[in-house]
Amino acid sequence: MCVCVRVIVCCGALCGNAKTRPRRLVCANGHLTHPRVNVAQVTLTCRLSGMPECKFGLNDKIMLDKQASAPRAGAKKGGGGGSIVLDDVTFDKCVRLGKFDSDRTISFVPPDGEFNLMNYRVTENTILPFKIIPNVREIGRTRLEITVKVKANYESKQTANVVRLIIPVPKTTSKCRFGDYSGKAKYQPEQNAVVWRLRAFQGQSEYVLTTEVEMTATVGEKAWVRPPISMQFQVPMFTSSQLKVMFLKVTEKSGYQTVKWVRYITRAGQYECRM
Repeated sequence: MCVCVRVIVCCGALCGNAKTRPRRLVCANGHLTHPRVNVAQVTLTCRLSGMPECKFGLNDKIMLDKQASAPRAGAKKGGGGGSIVLDDVTFDKCVRLGKFDSDRTISFVPPDGEFNLMNYRVTENTILPFKIIPNVREIGRTRLEITVKVKANYESKQTANVVRLIIPVPKTTSKCRFGDYSGKAKYQPEQNAVVWRLRAFQGQSEYVLTTEVEMTATVGEKAWVRPPISMQFQVPMFTSSQLKVMFLKVTEKSGYQTVKWVRYITRAGQYECRM
């Protein structure tokens, strides 16, 4: 009998209304232009027999504050430390909404197999997994030097994979030369961009790519608008929203033993940095 919990965070932001695509825009100094949000979900994979009652606890500030204001024997006080504020929470139909409204307890009888338990957003105290610092230097009319530095903000014991940066270059680019760098970089004319791939990105490390761009001189050419750099990534065992699973209790009349484990993962939504 087993239960697997996955907390999947889409590291992006909802600009405008709720239908807008997740987006996170960072200035050239690596800081956010204005407060953003994370879009995330908690999925469960259950292989349980019978009709077990499950109770699920998170570091939800409202729930922890309620527990701290009414402590039980042996309970720890000050539960609000490390808590987060959940916004726009929606649940699967198996969750007892009345119970959540009264005491913030997520109580449910799970269906068999994988299902999406809840979706949520976080608007405060989110952590950017990467800091991108670009620099563009013009060398005459037909040459550019673009330097992009990327630093990981998560712990050194964690490693991101599927890391890819798309660095725009002018439409008139004819050739790109690269200095010493890690990973693989290639000029993609059909995208008007340099695509830089890093197989693994250890936490607290940083990588730099310098590209010398040669352009074809044209008459009456428009100034390059410098589109933002976009980034794709996946960071296992890291949550940009800082959501944590505090407990998962399974109660069934027969009293069988269950195996439980939790996985965290943060993925890029539309993660962009101005040049």
